[in-house]
Amino acid sequence: MNAEQRAVFQGIVYYYRENQVLCRYQATLKEAVDPALLQQALDAARPLAEYYFCHVVWEKREARLEPNTAPCRVRQGSTQPKIPEETNDYLFSLGYEGNTVYLDWFHFLADGRGGAPFFTLLLKLYCNLRSNAGFVCEALASDPPYDVEQLLARYPESQVANDMQKDVLQIHEGTPHFQRLRLDRQSLVDLAQKEGVKPFSALMGLTCQAAQRYLEKNDLVYSYAADTRAALGVPHALYNCIASFQLSLQLEPQARLHSFAKRLDHEIRESLTPERRLFRMAEQMGWVYQVFRQKAALKIKKRVFQMGEYISGFPADFWVSYIGSPLLPHSPELEAYLTDFQTWVLPDGASLAMEVTSLHGVLTCCIENKVDKPGYLEALRDVMEQEGIRVLEAVHIS
Repeated sequence: MNAEQRAVFQGIVYYYRENQVLCRYQATLKEAVDPALLQQALDAARPLAEYYFCHVVWEKREARLEPNTAPCRVRQGSTQPKIPEETNDYLFSLGYEGNTVYLDWFHFLADGRGGAPFFTLLLKLYCNLRSNAGFVCEALASDPPYDVEQLLARYPESQVANDMQKDVLQIHEGTPHFQRLRLDRQSLVDLAQKEGVKPFSALMGLTCQAAQRYLEKNDLVYSYAADTRAALGVPHALYNCIASFQLSLQLEPQARLHSFAKRLDHEIRESLTPERRLFRMAEQMGWVYQVFRQKAALKIKKRVFQMGEYISGFPADFWVSYIGSPLLPHSPELEAYLTDFQTWVLPDGASLAMEVTSLHGVLTCCIENKVDKPGYLEALRDVMEQEGIRVLEAVHIS
């Protein structure tokens, strides 16, 4: 990792550590979790997944990851711990309660795609111990960091006229409420085929309809995450490689999906070309690079970085992340041991957030809502049913 890459990493550490932005994967197994075997699985993962068994080392103006030799313990209970204060300085936590296994980690360490191989490995190791499953468990290797300086040199215009000049959308910042919606996956696929759009576009369109009714606004701003590993030339990277796209949509009152589906689908498809992904990464990471190459006090750099992150085009009325299969590599054999899978990420930079995973033909939408009024889950359910989607569950969790 060169000086520029260290600067980017240092900036990301500042932001996510300060704001405690954590990701959670939780898998429900068919049998109660054996804590001793889960601990054995975690211990067995150390030589196979060295990237995750690390801690942050600070030296003056620099930060780096180094191996953490302290004990790494499985936690009992579903409460998210404070990372790294309650985890022996590890940047992740493995826990259990009843039939469920929880993996929590700092978002700067890995995005959903980067967390999936680790959790898949842990589940395989555990199932081998618990059920003699016979899964092959190979070491997880990460591609080296991409060259930020080279990326910015390729897209110098990304630092001239980008989202930094836009007005900042004011978002709700109330106490998050947790809700869950389960949908029949095939009914969404059928609707997408009927409208001639991607299933993700159909899901985004349905979410826009619900947000229009719930937020009582026809001009919406929405965000979604796109993986950039292939475009960056680091297909096997374990570290965070997500670009956040922000688009707007003007809807007629009480709009139906067929009236705007193709327009929305076209804009989403255009944003997901390799060039657009790379340009967006240059926009996002360029700000971090520019801040941390300055000779300023660390606390000033941290504050400027946080301001830049907020106004860099991420704030939105809502964002949706469609993960699909939560296992990487995808494994129907391992899926047979699971009865449920959920993933949660705080709605940082948005009023509403929804993470979507697919398991056994069911789409599970985990929603975190910072708007201080009821009715969002009901609006989502009503829109889904109106457009022909089978709603299997709609529950308020807290």
